[in-house]
Amino acid sequence: MEKTNIITEILEAFRIFDGVYKRKQVDAAVELKEEITPFLIEILDNVLADPDAYIKNDKRYDHIYSLMLLGHFRESKAHDVIIDLFSLPDEILHELFGDLTTSDLPTILIRTCGGSIERIRSMTSNKDVDDYCRISALNAMAYAVVEEIASREEVISFFGTLFTGSETDEDSDFWGLLANFVCDLYPEELMDTIEKAYDDNLIASGMIQYEDFNKTLEDGKERCLARLETDLERQSLDDIQGSMSWWACFDEKSKPYSAPDSIINYAHPANSDKPTQKIRKNRNKAKKNKRKQAKASKRKNRR
Repeated sequence: MEKTNIITEILEAFRIFDGVYKRKQVDAAVELKEEITPFLIEILDNVLADPDAYIKNDKRYDHIYSLMLLGHFRESKAHDVIIDLFSLPDEILHELFGDLTTSDLPTILIRTCGGSIERIRSMTSNKDVDDYCRISALNAMAYAVVEEIASREEVISFFGTLFTGSETDEDSDFWGLLANFVCDLYPEELMDTIEKAYDDNLIASGMIQYEDFNKTLEDGKERCLARLETDLERQSLDDIQGSMSWWACFDEKSKPYSAPDSIINYAHPANSDKPTQKIRKNRNKAKKNKRKQAKASKRKNRR
């Protein structure tokens, strides 16, 4: 079968969510990376042009597969449309992408940036962008240090400018999560800034404790950055199957699916890394719990 017809079959399988993870189609898409990439970018362009069409039909799912595959491909041509999509109003983002705004977005941003973090940096400073997308952009900037796209000094210096209190609403998690990224990068130069941020009640203790910064200083810069590198490895999209197939929305066991022979012929054997999947899943749950605890702590403090 011609590649064009195979790509059509892949995209059609991605189009509507039916609860079944499209493992064979994902493998086939990877095999046809060069040929399918323009179609995946076009899908994201269409979402950006008319997000309501996807929101009204909540079974549409090709934009999710497209986003994840383009991140896996490290496709820099997709970077601008991804930034623009995640700069849409928060209520639209929630309907379109759900938890992807906080789970895989940092990795997708850094993998598609093509060696430049300028648009990511602009995203972090844009008050019209949803706070959690801005936080994901901050996370991506921390990853840029590990990827040697930006220097630690450049990123930590920029982070230090974002504790004025005017960056967003006062009850936002923005500063608490930003403080975590500062700690990840080794906070030596910003300790005075961090101390003032605690004094100004910008950082909720439920997010990160001041003692965590002192502990990080004791550990040393090299060990600190090694942990960040390990974190990026755990969030890597190199294993696209491992990054997606465990999602709770998929139920492969109860709904077995047989892909057409034309697709199977292009697909590699499935590759599953269950321990890595479990780490990712637990980490995302921990992030959600941490945010809930921080908000509860803030409400308690205000009372």
